[in-house]
Amino acid sequence: MSDKQLEWETRMDQWCESGLSMAAWCRKENINIHQMYYWKRKFDQQTDNNPSSSDWLEISHSANIDEHSSIIIKVDKLSVEVKPQVDRQLLSDVIHLLKYQ
Repeated sequence: MSDKQLEWETRMDQWCESGLSMAAWCRKENINIHQMYYWKRKFDQQTDNNPSSSDWLEISHSANIDEHSSIIIKVDKLSVEVKPQVDRQLLSDVIHLLKYQ
């Protein structure tokens, strides 16, 4: 990884930890928002091309699951209800988006 990539990865981490919107964080840190979006897309593409097994947690469940059962995934103040017939790609996309909010 180049020095520039490491620098922007550090900035991404700082932004995520700040709890601010990307625009607010960029204004506060005097960072060009367009560069921030560029690097976010670049890192997202790398993540999509190299999925990590640590991105998902294993969940155990009872054998009594029926079509009316569901689980609730909570991320900060947001909740996502997941039913057994969920579109896994859509769920993955939603969780991926929540990760950077």
